[in-house]
Amino acid sequence: MGQGQSKSELLYQQVSYGNSEGIKTLHREGAGLEYMDKEGKTPLIVACMNPELYNVAKTLIELGANINAYRPGRHAGTPLHHAAKKGLESIVKLLLLHGANPLILNDDCQTALEVARAKGNSNVVRAIESHICLFSGWLREFHGPGFLEVVAPNLVSRKVWAVVLPVGSRALTRPYKLELAVYSTLQNIALRSDHSPTFDLLKVAKLRKFQDTGGL
Repeated sequence: MGQGQSKSELLYQQVSYGNSEGIKTLHREGAGLEYMDKEGKTPLIVACMNPELYNVAKTLIELGANINAYRPGRHAGTPLHHAAKKGLESIVKLLLLHGANPLILNDDCQTALEVARAKGNSNVVRAIESHICLFSGWLREFHGPGFLEVVAPNLVSRKVWAVVLPVGSRALTRPYKLELAVYSTLQNIALRSDHSPTFDLLKVAKLRKFQDTGGL
């Protein structure tokens, strides 16, 4: 241990080395799990930014690391935000499985889902949506003159994939506000950072508040 170096800082350093056993040993000796570097990253946030550190992230979570540790600043947020930005589906699923809150907003007012959309990480978008959605399924959307819906519905309709989701908020209390995301296919789900459609996302619409009935 370097001069003036705490056990918690040493544990933080073991993350980058992928040293899960060293992390466990230091934790048994009293090292904390929430050491924060100059950029505001905790050990778990560091682990969630690297696909090779899945086992380290799992170890930290099992030891009790704060799964919603918040890193302030632009392009930051929780471990889930960082994993979503990197497109690390397995780590995203690990975090969600252990209770990570996908509705937390970062300082850019984005949830982890919105970060994944902005980066075009469709695998992560699907993983988060499937975890939090209140409804998902195929619908038929009609467009064009109304009379054609009766005489030739197949000519003025298309099959779309719809997902109803709770919206992130600074005050995570119920009833939730909802959004409806509509896709033309299940492939390449994405949304540009300016919220204009790209790939196959057709629209995102805000819905009325969801009255809590015990869901989610």
